[in-house]
Amino acid sequence: GYDLGGVSTSSKRDPEHGKRPSGGKEPHCLYPGDLYPFTRKPLFVIVDSDNSYVFQQIPRYFGQPLMVLMSPQETPSTLRDLRHGGSLFTLFLHSPLAAFCLICNVGSLAVHHWERCQSYVERFLIEASRLVVRSRCESSILQFFGDDFLRLLVVRYVFCDVVLHLHRLFRGRHQRPCCHPSLPEADVLQHPALHHIVLDLAACIDARDHFLDSNELA
Repeated sequence: GYDLGGVSTSSKRDPEHGKRPSGGKEPHCLYPGDLYPFTRKPLFVIVDSDNSYVFQQIPRYFGQPLMVLMSPQETPSTLRDLRHGGSLFTLFLHSPLAAFCLICNVGSLAVHHWERCQSYVERFLIEASRLVVRSRCESSILQFFGDDFLRLLVVRYVFCDVVLHLHRLFRGRHQRPCCHPSLPEADVLQHPALHHIVLDLAACIDARDHFLDSNELA
């Protein structure tokens, strides 16, 4: 719970930093172990950090539903400057279409065009929700699906993962988000229906060349 580090909660330097014993833990840091007491009740966590992966093995000591959405550990070099305006992962969870346009270098859309593109996103989210419910995923995921807000976050996470998987700039698994428990790859994340909607959306904003062709997917 504390061995692999955590997420910094302060950018300020601790004046007592140099006085801490060797091997001591950083006090201004949230560790996975800090969340263990909260697993007595159903717990849904979003971790947006380049060290997010350390939260993927939180144990379920009390048998309650647990789900953790974790941001990519790395952003492609050509997109790193975008982080100065905020996190890409958070943007995908807040406004999927805005994040999609951002990684496709689309600065603005007319209102009617935005609404048309938004219809593709909504179609994706509906289809993703249907696939998750029908898939053989862990019961924790389905239990959170009973909450409208948490269900929306999960399917927006799916949108983020599928889009980044298809985008030419995001080539490594560490450049995609992950979640615990994991969602089924074949039944959800790699489903052709979701890929098709993403590519249709890309064509709608004339950004199809940013994404892989079907014969390039492996």
